[in-house]
Amino acid sequence: MTQLPEGTMPVRGDRWRPSNPLLENVIQKYIDEARREACDTTGNTGTITAGGLVLVGFGIILAMGTGNPLAAIFVVIVLALAGLAWMGVKAPPLRLDPLQILEAMGGPGNLPAGYLVHPLAWKAGMPEYLRGVPERRLRIAVDLCRQHPGAVTDLFRMVERSERWVAEQQPGKDFSPAGRDAEVVKFAKRLIEHQIRNVPVITR
Repeated sequence: MTQLPEGTMPVRGDRWRPSNPLLENVIQKYIDEARREACDTTGNTGTITAGGLVLVGFGIILAMGTGNPLAAIFVVIVLALAGLAWMGVKAPPLRLDPLQILEAMGGPGNLPAGYLVHPLAWKAGMPEYLRGVPERRLRIAVDLCRQHPGAVTDLFRMVERSERWVAEQQPGKDFSPAGRDAEVVKFAKRLIEHQIRNVPVITR
């Protein structure tokens, strides 16, 4: 069974992760856009632009007054670096809601099941989406995500359904935690095989 270090992205025992360059480019684009929007809402862009214009004007006046353009450029550069350093200390933290990053795609739960173990998904709201999911259920889902043909949300629904089936069909059986998980995985794999057999193949 896959081990999940607390607070980190789950890694399968076989180190597998999905690879879909097209989808990953889209996810990265949404991450970049969300970060840009978060920066814009803090007002940093406008402040930097205004400060830059003031420094340019100051540099022109200083160059004309002293007759030494090199000294004026040096002073402007020093002031600009000092201003950027001050902004870095005083700027408020970015207010980025990770669950909104992939909103246009239906959220992180709408990604293919395999992206449960992909770093980009974990930068795009997957930890927040999974908040409150029991660790054992997440561990089972990680083990099944490679075979599951649906989305992350569908995978967790299937795992929950499998847990209920094991609890209802074999209520008197004394399972160890590992044994119960193994029964859940066994039933879930049967559901996956049934789903794959019955998914219609779309031809063009």
